[in-house]
Amino acid sequence: MFFSKEQIEQSVKRLNDLNPFFGTTFLAFKQQDLPIGSTKSINSTSTLDVFLQNYYHPLADYPGFYTPFKTWDNKNKRWNSALYSRSLHVTAVQHFKDVLLHEGGGKWGWQPNYVDAIATKYLRDHLIPAFDLAVWLYHSRQWQEGTRGEDIIEVFFEEFSIGRKAGLFEDFAAKTDGTLFDVAIPPLANPWLLKKPISNGALLDITSLPPGKVTEGALLRTLRLTEVGPAAKLEFDLAPRLNLITGDNALGKTFLLECAWWALTGNWIDYPARPKQDATAPGITFQISKQGHNTKAQTAKYKWDQLTWDIPSKRSNLPGLSIFAQIDGSFAVWDPAKYMLASEEHYTGRITDALTKFSRESLLLDLHDQDHYGKTHITPGLIANWIRWQEAADQTRFGELSAALSTLSPHSERELLLPGKPIRIPELNYNRDVPTLSFPYGDVPITHCSAGVQRIVSLAYLLIWAWEEHVKIAESIRRPTAQSMVLFIDEMEAHLHPLWQRTILPAVMDAIQEIASEVQVQMVIVTHSPLVLASAESRFDREQDKLFHLHLEGDTVQLDDLPFEKRGSIDQWLTSEIFGLAQPRSVEAENAIKDANAIQLEKNPSLVKVQTISDNLIKFLASDDEFWPLWTYFAKKRGARFDAR
Repeated sequence: MFFSKEQIEQSVKRLNDLNPFFGTTFLAFKQQDLPIGSTKSINSTSTLDVFLQNYYHPLADYPGFYTPFKTWDNKNKRWNSALYSRSLHVTAVQHFKDVLLHEGGGKWGWQPNYVDAIATKYLRDHLIPAFDLAVWLYHSRQWQEGTRGEDIIEVFFEEFSIGRKAGLFEDFAAKTDGTLFDVAIPPLANPWLLKKPISNGALLDITSLPPGKVTEGALLRTLRLTEVGPAAKLEFDLAPRLNLITGDNALGKTFLLECAWWALTGNWIDYPARPKQDATAPGITFQISKQGHNTKAQTAKYKWDQLTWDIPSKRSNLPGLSIFAQIDGSFAVWDPAKYMLASEEHYTGRITDALTKFSRESLLLDLHDQDHYGKTHITPGLIANWIRWQEAADQTRFGELSAALSTLSPHSERELLLPGKPIRIPELNYNRDVPTLSFPYGDVPITHCSAGVQRIVSLAYLLIWAWEEHVKIAESIRRPTAQSMVLFIDEMEAHLHPLWQRTILPAVMDAIQEIASEVQVQMVIVTHSPLVLASAESRFDREQDKLFHLHLEGDTVQLDDLPFEKRGSIDQWLTSEIFGLAQPRSVEAENAIKDANAIQLEKNPSLVKVQTISDNLIKFLASDDEFWPLWTYFAKKRGARFDAR
């Protein structure tokens, strides 16, 4: 059994007012069995350092120490440097002369009356909370099932030679250090013991991140927009895997997507969001964290005099590789490895921008940009890299591209996106061959393919390029690759035939896993398509996916988190609250059926009116429409003709 996160958190809070001396130096020296009234030789700095390593070093990759005790200059400063043992040594020498004997030369002992000195001067009415201190010291130790709070304290006292060896919960004999401790068991968390130890991430939720430490692989958890955008307030609580956003035009779907992108990366896709002119306290609040972590939300305020949002320049939670696919075929890529490279103070080369933005043209025909020194840099585009991959001796990248294209193709052998033989197109004035796709009627240069094909091919290519680029940068700076990827797609169905709309969402989910199988992927998808929503029925998981709907309530835009229901037919999606169609027919057919239903409720409808409605139904309904049997029976009884049908 192990202490639960809740128990550790409660105990750490109750240690906030304890002087650090009693949680560190006092215990470290008790382990050394120092004599009372005389001294013995010990290496105090080494003793303290070993003690800190054993009990106050929760992160293996961070050299410093965490102490949950009172600090004098900054009560929120709990993390200490790797040299903390020296600081404790100096404090013991200078401020605890009435507790410790120190003769120099490494000789230490306890003052004859050290217990009285501690009790009257340093503790007074607040004894050292034995149970809570033990919980922190043993936060990763395993205990037997059935362990009691009293057992924890007894182990603690025995290991640190505190009080008597037996009868710990009887009255302590006078003048023993056991009298300095509160042995009462405080209210315990429920549960206070669990079968599994808490993770490092959960422990960091309690301790907070150490200075300069960045949690990588974070996802966007929440987004709150206040007095900015189409509503006075929008609350967007994202799922860790799939987030589908639906709603009518002009209600803010793309705007929500762009604000989410900015919250993650600190960059706007095009223009920054602007608050309403009469806004009193506009803000964008967001929470970025790894799964299982509960980091604090950040709120960015708007600087009216600078027309910008005030966002922290340094991040303690770093998102994974982030990609934004826009409706016009352009893309944006934000790379956490490049962000870390650009953030290194010692890095004196060209500052690598974490954000790369591709227009539809530059994605195909190379991206030209300038650095801070005015030097132009070229990022090869799809055409150049495709040909390089296709002609390389190592076919790994080309194999990945071919596999991604196959996965993203419509589910029909005749419509597979298959790479063809490269071809030179002189009129492009581009001194390279151009890749082609093989269709049943022949090979077509990628530059001449339809908008839908180009968008999906570009997505397949960009997923591979972005991951390859990220891996290279991460390896060059000796950092691990991203643990997560966030993919934004605006109007996923744009330019796609219904056959393709019905398969594209599961295909994208599969393609990403093929490219980066160990990465957690969060997707934020905007769609108007009932076919895209229907395609999610086989994949939707209520534990890690969500469906959102933007709609007008009076004159107010609202964002609802809707339960996802399997509806079966596309018609059922069209007539759901998401799309709001009364009938899955043309407007004229819908109105004709409304008139037909209304007249059937009349007591004595005229033949002229019945015939007029019949003629409209014949004009706008298919001959096998399911409405005909009901109407035919009614209309024929009243003498209507059906010659035209």
